[in-house]
Amino acid sequence: MDSVKGQLKTLILKGLRITGVTPEEFQDDRPLMGGDLEIDSVDVLQLILEIERHFGIKLVSGKFDRHAWENINTLAASIERKLNEAGGIQSP
Repeated sequence: MDSVKGQLKTLILKGLRITGVTPEEFQDDRPLMGGDLEIDSVDVLQLILEIERHFGIKLVSGKFDRHAWENINTLAASIERKLNEAGGIQSP
């Protein structure tokens, strides 16, 4: 599971210490904020740091884009856009 989505799912599950679900079982359209994961602002800050470190990008510059954090699909698309802006998809 080397795709951006796969890596992102693993980061979220590890970073938030979510048990009982594997990255493969984590649905791409599962709400991240305001859903059953109960991700709050502190969790988001932690995940931003982990995502930036893992992918070698600056995920948030300026205003926080809440739409990007709706689900795995939207967050992965945002990461892929940042990777492309930085010169291409990178492997960690």
